Parts: sequence; C-alpha cells; structure tokens
Amino acid sequence: MEYTFGKCRRNVIPISRISIYYKSIGLVFAIVFFMSILAGCGIQDPSSKPQAVQGQLELGDYQLEQDGPLELNGEWSFYWKQLLTPDQLNGSEPASPETLISLPGSWNGLETGEGPASGTGFGTYHLRVHLQDQAPQLGIKLPYIRTAYRLWVDGKEVAFSGKVGDSPDTAQSQYTLHRIEVNPTGPWLDLVIQVSNFDHRLGGIWNPIILGTSDQINTMNRNKVGLELLVIGSLLAIWLHHVGLFVLRRKEKGSLYFGMFCFFIGVHAAFTGEGAIYCFFPKFNWLTATRIEYTCLYLAVPTVLLFVYTLFPLEVNRKFIRWVQLIAALFTLSTLVVPAPWFTYGPLGFDVLTLAGCVYLVVGLGRALLRGREGALYAVAGFGAYVTTVSLDVLYYNQLAPVGDLSFYGLLGCVFMTGFILSSKQTKASMAVETLSRQLRELNIGLEAKIRERTAELERINSSLEKMNEDLARMETSRRHLLSNISHDLGTPMTLIQGYVEALIDGVVSQSEQQHKYLKLIHTRITGLNRLIADLFQLSKLEARQLQFDIHPMSVEEFARHFNERYELEVTGAGLRFATETHVLQSKENLQGIVHMDVNRIDQVLTNIIYNAVKHTPEGGLIQLQIIVDRHSLVVQVQDSGSGIDPEDLPYIFDRFYKKDKSRNTSGGGSGLGLAIAKEIIDYHGGRIWAQSRMGQGACLAFMLPLELPTADRLRPGSSA
Repeated sequence: MEYTFGKCRRNVIPISRISIYYKSIGLVFAIVFFMSILAGCGIQDPSSKPQAVQGQLELGDYQLEQDGPLELNGEWSFYWKQLLTPDQLNGSEPASPETLISLPGSWNGLETGEGPASGTGFGTYHLRVHLQDQAPQLGIKLPYIRTAYRLWVDGKEVAFSGKVGDSPDTAQSQYTLHRIEVNPTGPWLDLVIQVSNFDHRLGGIWNPIILGTSDQINTMNRNKVGLELLVIGSLLAIWLHHVGLFVLRRKEKGSLYFGMFCFFIGVHAAFTGEGAIYCFFPKFNWLTATRIEYTCLYLAVPTVLLFVYTLFPLEVNRKFIRWVQLIAALFTLSTLVVPAPWFTYGPLGFDVLTLAGCVYLVVGLGRALLRGREGALYAVAGFGAYVTTVSLDVLYYNQLAPVGDLSFYGLLGCVFMTGFILSSKQTKASMAVETLSRQLRELNIGLEAKIRERTAELERINSSLEKMNEDLARMETSRRHLLSNISHDLGTPMTLIQGYVEALIDGVVSQSEQQHKYLKLIHTRITGLNRLIADLFQLSKLEARQLQFDIHPMSVEEFARHFNERYELEVTGAGLRFATETHVLQSKENLQGIVHMDVNRIDQVLTNIIYNAVKHTPEGGLIQLQIIVDRHSLVVQVQDSGSGIDPEDLPYIFDRFYKKDKSRNTSGGGSGLGLAIAKEIIDYHGGRIWAQSRMGQGACLAFMLPLELPTADRLRPGSSA
C-alpha cells in the first residue's frame, strides 16, 4: 500500500457572529485528533504482546478471546530463493540454509548467502505458533503481500493470490485480501507462506499477519472495510459537490482544486489499505491498479498546492507550484509508459518532492498565521495533521518508521477543517448576499417613494406648464386677433374720417351747414371707433383670461326678479312689446337653486342679446325673456319676432367681425363684437350659448348657466340666498 497525500483549505471569509464558536470547535477537534493519533496509533511496547522468536511464537498466558487479536510479528524462518512446501519443511531432512527475517517488513537488503537480497525474487516464510490447550475456532487476516503468495496452515493450502513462480515468466502478480478460518487440531499452528515478487521494488510481507478468533477477524475486517468505503464515498461526494460549484461559478477555482484533490485521494484510497476496490472487482489487474494508485498520488500533490495558493496567494509562490506541476507530470508519464518494476521506483524520488512540498506549505501557512490571514488557524490545524501523518507514512513505506498507514486519519482531520473553511466562506457569502438583498430592497422602497414624489411633482409642474401654455396660447391668439382687427376693422372708419377731414381742408365743403354735417359724421365715426377699441380690448382680455370677474351666489328667484324688471322700460321705449316668463321643471324647490356668477357680466350678455333683438325686430314686434329652471341648469332665452337669421349664418354669429350682411353681429352699425364677448363671458361661467332661427319667424338666442342644488339651510322658511 502507498501513502496518500493531501492538503487543507483556508477560510478566506469567516462568519462574523459565530466564528468564535466554530474556532472553539476546531481547536477541540484538533486536540482530540492528535491525542487519538498518539494514543491509538502510537508505537506499541514490544514486550506487551508475544513476539515470534527464531520461527516460533509462544502465546503463553495471552488469551485471544479476552486480549484481542494478535499480530504475528517477530522473527520468522525465511528461505531465500526457495519455494518450499510444508512437507519439505517438516520432513526428515529440513531445507537449508535457514535465515531469520523480521515481520512486518520487506526482504530488501536481507543478508543471505548470496549477499543482500533485492526487491525482486522469491522465498518461503515459516512460523510455528504454540496455542493454548483448548484453542477456539481461529481466523487469520492476511495483509497485502507483494505480489503473489500461497498459504498453508497445518499442511493444508488455504489461500493464494496470483501465481507464485521463480521467474518473471512463471509468476503472476495479483492483489487479494484473505480472511481464513482455522480449526486447530493440536497445540501447534504451522504457517507456511510462499511469496514471489518480480513487479515491485519492495518484496515480502510489509504489514502484520493477524491471528484472532473467527468472530474477531470478521468484525475487524467489516469495520475497516466499512470505514474505508465511508471515507471513499464521502471524498467522491465532496468531489462532485465542489466540481458542481465550479461549474456554476467558474471564478471559484479553489472549489475545483479541492474537489479534484478529494477525487485523487478517494481513488488512491480505493486501491490501498483494505483494497476496497477489490470488494467489487476481485480480479482487477494488479499492474493497472498500481498505475492508477501512483498516478493519483502524483497528481494530488500539485492539486493541493494549487488549492492552498488560491487561499493564500501572498504566502505561496506560484513559480514553486509550476515546478512541482512539471515534476509531477514527468512522474505521471513515467508511471504510464515505463514497465514494471521500474516505474515502482518513482515514489522514492517523489517522496523527496512530497516532503519538500509539505515543509514549504507548512512554512507558508505559518506565515499566513503570523500575518493574521483569515482561516489560517484552521488551515494550519488540518493541514498540519495531514502533513504529519503523510510524513510518517513516507518513512514507514521506506522502512524507516515502525508505524504507518496513518495518513487516512490525517486526511479525515484535513477534510474536516477544509470543509469547515469552505462552509464558513459560503456562509459568509450567503450572509453578504442577504445583506445586499435587504439593502437593495430598502433602496428600492426608497426609490419607489422618491419616484412617486418626483412623479407627482412632475405632474404638478406639467399641469402648471400646460396651464401656462394654454394661457400663453390664448394670449397669443388674442394678440393676433387684436392686431388683425386693428389693421382691418379700424381701417375703414379711419379712411372715412380721413376723407371727411380732407374735404373740409380742401374747401370742398364750404357751406357751414354741410361742414356741421361732416363734423357730426366725423364725431360719430370717432365714437364708433372708441366703442370698437373698447370692445376689442375687452374681448382680448376675456380670451386671455385676464379680466377679473366678481363671482357671487344668487338664487334663481333673485335672478328672475332682477332681470325681469331690468329691460322692460328700454324695450317698450323702442316701440316693442316685452314679456317675461319663468318655467320651473320638476320641483318648485329648484327656484331656491344657486347660480354663481358675476351679475354685471351676465347683465352685459343679456344687454347685447336684447339690443341685438331690438335692432332686428320691427316696430310693434314682441321680445320675450324666458327663464327655464331644471335640477342642474338655468337657461335664459331671448325670443324676438324679427326677420330671423339665415341658417348659413347660425354657426358664425358668435365669431368676431363676421362680415356677412345678414349676420346680426354687424348689422345696424354695431361693433360686431357683442355676441363674441357674450360667448366668452358665458364660457368663463362654465355655461354655453347658442342660437336658433328660421327665416321670417324671428330668432332665439339662449345661454345656460350651471345650477347648484339648494342645501337644507336654504330651504328653510325665511332663509335668503
């Protein structure tokens, strides 16, 4: 079995509020972990358990049922380059020469009659175990023996792996773990093992052969295999998880490196230790398995360096990592192309690189810890544990340390710390995202409120601008109309006045009577011009909404009484009949309705309409003032019995200076602005004005004003509007 190599990851961003809690957990775990290593995996006292001496092992008072399984360590009889059977060893003529070899350990460097033994070769191991008088059913657990073996117990062949041979052509390597049940037939248990190795640099039995009861051996095997499968499955699950994180976020290269490191270590562990891969593929090719084991070992080292570099880029040199990557690539290539056993010498040189990398990373992590880098404490604890156990394994597999196979436990500590660091980082990132999300929500709420305020303000400004624009448009229209009227409608009177004056100056009119007549004409024209100019200015101000109105409430009853008496004398004085009528629709309570108006302006409207009717009604004719009240409006109609209005003129009679001869807006020497002024005044009050007529049947001009419904107070007897 080869050692595994790993690393620990840092915590870049700690969790603010629970970091002290998790730091305490991490420190406690580290202390417990190292004490477990020292207590459970330390060097045992050789005198505490029986040891084999000169090929024999006396159990004595050691009870397997109470004291537990026993490792058959010590001096075994060994026959170099001899493949002997139990019959040959226990016959009348024992094989010779006999050499003692200490197990566990390889036969490399063993002194034989031919000199120091090399890694390749073959030989026979022999041990006699003296049992108690009544031994229970026993079990033997065989370790990984490189690279082929045969086992006899009490003269019976009970297990084999591969094919034992005395040359590379006759031998065949295979990795098989055996658990053998033994029923002792006497006080002695005789073990004979033939071993051959031509495919690996180290030969022999590296790990202890364990003797115990059948139940003990089965339980031990289940526990070890189960633990290895649990760790391997966990490492592969971590690999999938972190590679998935990298796929989702390509910038997180640390997740990729850590995931690949777990993958290499997990696959490497499947081919070492208890050989979990062989539980599923018992006939897996030994050469392929060894190449996979070494390849994962070589690739794990630069991967762990890259991972630590992503955690502490200021403490780990990138150039050093590039050199390690290049060397690991060369070792991997040699493993794939160089034949056995030569490629198995690769770990000897790579062990130096591994130890150098461990020292460099320990120094780098120490610098990170001294500089107060976040997560450095956890990285030192986890990675330090793994580096320590890996270093022991390196020494163990090179026959320089009495204990090994500890990197598995160091890996657990490293993965625990690294997982904690990654979880802390992801938790911190999640907390940062939640904080940012909350701040964004608050900002959005504030922005929405500000947007609503700004929108309302803009709407108010826009409404104000629209009103200003309408006012400006009306003013501009009024200005254009005023200028147009001044240039056109004032031209004719001015021309007539100019003609009269020139006639007087030139002496064309010499008689005083004619001169007096001309002066009266001039006076009349000037008076008409003054009236025209006054009407023009008034109309322009009305159109521009620059004329002030004195709005007061007035009841319908007061309205009818005021205007019924207002025009009667003037109309009858003109030789016409005048009649007034008030019609209340629906309920009499409508007479108490309120009209909001400027009395003087409404009087001006009615004066213009009635005087217009007087001009177009023959003597003796009838003018009627009708007031019609319904629930929502007050309608005032002026009906005459004059000649009427041509239907072609009806749409235009409220336009200023409508010039058609039949129009009432210009007939009879008026300014032609009276009905236009009346229309602007009614529009300002929120009403409307219109005309109805048939030729020869008189005309009817009417306007409507909004009516406000009476309140309860106004309906009480004795109340006034």
